[in-house]
Amino acid sequence: MAKTKKTQGKLARYVNTPEAMERFRRHYGVPDDVYLEYRFWENAITGEHGDLIIPLVAIIEGGVRFPIDPLLADFLDYFRISPTQISPNIFRIVNGVAELNRQLGFNLTVHDIIATYFLRTTQHEAFSLRPRDVNNTLVNSLPDTNKEMTDDFLLVRGNWYFPGHRCPTTDGKPEEKKKQVQAHLTDPVALQAVYDSEVCVDEYANPRSAYKLLRSSCPPPVPQAETSEPVLPLERKRKRKGPAKGEAPPVETPIGPVEVLAQAVLPGVDTIPSAEGADVEMAAGERVRTDATVLRTGGSGSNTATALCEVARLPGDMAVWRQSTNQEVINNLRRGLMMAVQGSLEMGDRFQRQAAELENSLKMATRSFQLRDETERMRREVEAYKDQVRIATLKKDEANLKLEDTQDLLRNALEENSKIGEKFKVLEAEVAAREKAAFDRGSVEAQSTMTKQLPGIYNEAFQVGWKALYSRESDDMPPLPPQEVFPYPNAPIGVPEEELPEPQPSADDVAGPSNS
Repeated sequence: MAKTKKTQGKLARYVNTPEAMERFRRHYGVPDDVYLEYRFWENAITGEHGDLIIPLVAIIEGGVRFPIDPLLADFLDYFRISPTQISPNIFRIVNGVAELNRQLGFNLTVHDIIATYFLRTTQHEAFSLRPRDVNNTLVNSLPDTNKEMTDDFLLVRGNWYFPGHRCPTTDGKPEEKKKQVQAHLTDPVALQAVYDSEVCVDEYANPRSAYKLLRSSCPPPVPQAETSEPVLPLERKRKRKGPAKGEAPPVETPIGPVEVLAQAVLPGVDTIPSAEGADVEMAAGERVRTDATVLRTGGSGSNTATALCEVARLPGDMAVWRQSTNQEVINNLRRGLMMAVQGSLEMGDRFQRQAAELENSLKMATRSFQLRDETERMRREVEAYKDQVRIATLKKDEANLKLEDTQDLLRNALEENSKIGEKFKVLEAEVAAREKAAFDRGSVEAQSTMTKQLPGIYNEAFQVGWKALYSRESDDMPPLPPQEVFPYPNAPIGVPEEELPEPQPSADDVAGPSNS
């Protein structure tokens, strides 16, 4: 047997018929000027320009109401993504933060959400928010899965947004720089106050529970005639054993709409039991719910206001009013109005005082944070200065060590120079002594040589003179005496060689210079 193609999701039963859609609109206070149309995920495309496609689970469990909250619109517009690109938990977180702003009186923005969570995605997953610090979150008790709850969508048309707060209706891609924390645009004081707040605590003692913050309530159940299993969202289906053989199945009683009376909330009291017979019905015949509002445009807001006014018809009081004259009624009205005016003036003064005190407290807290940041900055500067001083001291010690080493080297060099100078002086003295000794020795040798050469020179001159004398023949010169006249005719001229200590220099030898 061929498998039937799926054309509707798990939540389609609450909007897939005109009657179900009408109950859905009344239950969630959809204004009359906002058009809704169911779309399965295969047909989740816009029909006209300006149409919005939004997951049905975002309204049932994500706290989305129309017109959509400005914070949610600003969040989507900041990242340039559409509601179909984000997981249901983003709706819970952003709308939960908007509810925290209303309850605690803060003004947390998209940048405060980015300071607490970071936006991530994968190729096959929608965008989701992950906490930067698991100990500091804004909204808690978020479900881990939304299985079978992301197939149903609504096409929204009309006045579904506030002026100036419109989100993209087509898919986009966020810029990476917008995912970074902008510290100058965040409010750390308000964030810390929200982290420490203990509002909307669930049964598991988790503060700021998404279910409690968004007051998630199931849509009106589908009548038995429309579906065989009138199971509410998030209600686990339980298998039941069939009836015994031969027994008729039990007749199921149709489940009527879940009705909640409008009740006043007192400090420290969660709910007030309603008196029997105090049910107040609206014009459409349904009772006022806890999530009803008079601020919606259209008939739902006026019907809610009318129903709430009918609560004041207390039988005893109305009997007294009927017995009063017109003047008494007017006087009582004037007195009540004046008391209301005086009370409003007193409340205004109190509000101004509390606002001034809160502003002063915020200023003091901001100042304390600034002082803490300034102290931390000065501490870092002191640490940096200490590091610089430490480095300068180390450099100075290193320079002193280098100076001492240089002085030692210079001292050693001076000592070496002194030793070399002394050695040089000794060498100079030695050289001078050697020069003097050499000079003296040369002088003695020269004198000895001259002494040795003089006799030869004299003898040579003597011989030359005699030879010249012998060679001269002149008529005018007297003749030499006869040879026999000499006393030693056979005596040689000059000094015998054997008597000389050294051989006489020849005539060709050149005599050295004299030292005299």
